[in-house]
Amino acid sequence: MEVKAINTQRILSPTQISLADYVINPYRGCEFGCVYCYSQSNKNLKKDEFFRFLGIKLNAISILERELKYKKPKRVLLGSTTECFQNQEIKHKLTKKILELLNAHSIPYTILTKSHLIRHYLDTIAENKENKIYFTLNFHSNNIIRAFELNSSLLQERLTTIREIVKNKIILRIHAGPFVPFVSSLEEIFKIIPKETNELGVELYHNKQGNFKKVLLLTERHLGEEVSKKLKSIYKDKTNYLDFADKLKSQLKSLAKTSQIKTFFTLADFNEFYLPSMNYEKSLF
Repeated sequence: MEVKAINTQRILSPTQISLADYVINPYRGCEFGCVYCYSQSNKNLKKDEFFRFLGIKLNAISILERELKYKKPKRVLLGSTTECFQNQEIKHKLTKKILELLNAHSIPYTILTKSHLIRHYLDTIAENKENKIYFTLNFHSNNIIRAFELNSSLLQERLTTIREIVKNKIILRIHAGPFVPFVSSLEEIFKIIPKETNELGVELYHNKQGNFKKVLLLTERHLGEEVSKKLKSIYKDKTNYLDFADKLKSQLKSLAKTSQIKTFFTLADFNEFYLPSMNYEKSLF
């Protein structure tokens, strides 16, 4: 992967995602290589460049300091199109400096991550009791993680990090998303999540996210041809898609009642993998 310092003209970007009114992405591109990632179609990157190029926004802090003089975010979302805690963060600490600056301005933030490296920043995140972490746990085995997410954190690293987040009394939602039919397993996820878990959100995978052909190919390679065919059939038409979604939602409700976990379910329109109307904050019950 080519790693290059870049300059950005803006670091606080307005967002229609229901989790915040502004978003920050300290990096352009991502080291993790998740085959289903919707950010592969990032308009700021050339085709197929997302996993080959990582831009380090070295002027991000000075830009953010300037923007906070006239922008007043109610909440900031971190990591909508990149992983804020990828390996380059260890060297550059861009995310750490951003978190510290937001804390200094008493601006709460929500972090999207699947990286165990966030554990180094929990003291900083815990400074504001309104801060939240959405931590991704959508697969239940390292074999599946490595098949679909080339360089992301492994299962035990994630589970250990989740426990540390809970220990630091930071608002946490385990994010089972994207939930890939017949690859992800709700039953297995409920078995392995720590008993202290208060919230779990499920977001069904959409075939317009990332590289669906490669998702099918990897499913066939690691789970067999029949599983791949079943996965493909879910997205054959709207009826199949909504039928699977209803069954998944029912299963989620059943498992949640047994475990007393507050649950959330997010479903995209059959024709669009994201719409501004999608509400990540509405619980099932």
